[in-house]
Amino acid sequence: MYVVVAGLGSCISLVLALSAVLCAACGGGGEEFVSVGDAADAGMTGAGEHRVQGATRRCDSVELDGAVVIEREQDFTARFRVGDPATTTVMLFGGEPEEDANVFSNAYILGLDKTDAQMLAERYPDFYLCSSPGGMEAADHILPYDLVPATCEVYDRIVAALRQYHRNAAAGGDRTSLRFDGAPLTVESVTENATGNDFTDQVSEQNFHLVTSVEQLTGQSVLSFGTSD
Repeated sequence: MYVVVAGLGSCISLVLALSAVLCAACGGGGEEFVSVGDAADAGMTGAGEHRVQGATRRCDSVELDGAVVIEREQDFTARFRVGDPATTTVMLFGGEPEEDANVFSNAYILGLDKTDAQMLAERYPDFYLCSSPGGMEAADHILPYDLVPATCEVYDRIVAALRQYHRNAAAGGDRTSLRFDGAPLTVESVTENATGNDFTDQVSEQNFHLVTSVEQLTGQSVLSFGTSD
């Protein structure tokens, strides 16, 4: 999901990302998931999972200061302005944790908002499949989110949900959804720690989102979102 540009992690073209989304929606092979941060199943990997040896958990690098979030990475420091609090519910179409240095999110996801999913389902009941005529239309509504967990507990819940998503996708099971509380983040500044040079423009277009709590939603229907409403 990221390439290194002048020492910073930045998103690849959304066109490439959505191409990967459609492949994942078919349940095709070749999709990999980095499994980290779960001591309970250390040494165990499922289908499509690859464990990073010696990976460092970066979930404790976030500082909350009122309406400002500060994230200090190896070579850079980012300041974000916190937007209006909101609860977001999405159907997952991809994602994984981010453990690389100088990436200002701890995980990214590709998600379809609950409202859009229900709208698409009225026209294409199987829109989440590549074989459905609604597959390409669904791709137009899928958004990338760069998640900034407020705590390590929130980070671990995100990782667990992504692990479940990839297991379900590999087995052709129910699609995992997420409901998360938090707020959108606007990049105020990104500076190099050693020199103070400004690199804000290299990450300003990413869709950063502070996550203060998260719930993994499952159900027999991919549109249930774990609720009855």
